[in-house]
Amino acid sequence: MVTAMGRIPRDAARFEIESVDDSTAHFRPFEAKWLRPGMQVYAVDPARRDALVARLRIVRADSGRLMALVTAQVTKVTTNHFLLAVKPATPWYRTRRFWWGAFGGGIVGAAGATVAR
Repeated sequence: MVTAMGRIPRDAARFEIESVDDSTAHFRPFEAKWLRPGMQVYAVDPARRDALVARLRIVRADSGRLMALVTAQVTKVTTNHFLLAVKPATPWYRTRRFWWGAFGGGIVGAAGATVAR
């Protein structure tokens, strides 16, 4: 999913394409454990200042490699291109900031109740 601004963010993760078949591209995610089948990735051409080449959807993950199916393309995807993936947003209830706030609020509330007695 492209952001509301209609462009890929600058902090998107970049992956090298290892091999390309007729309609699929294979790549390794390395440290990006958040990549999952069903996510959309974008092929860009670094020689043309990261011009969009194609949109792909990750369809399979096996033995440290991911396979992405081309869903729309401007030009043919090659190994000279790179894939960009946008990390999905973390839900608010899974962030460390929320839990520190809940913990701190509980301490302050308990201390306030103790003092009010």
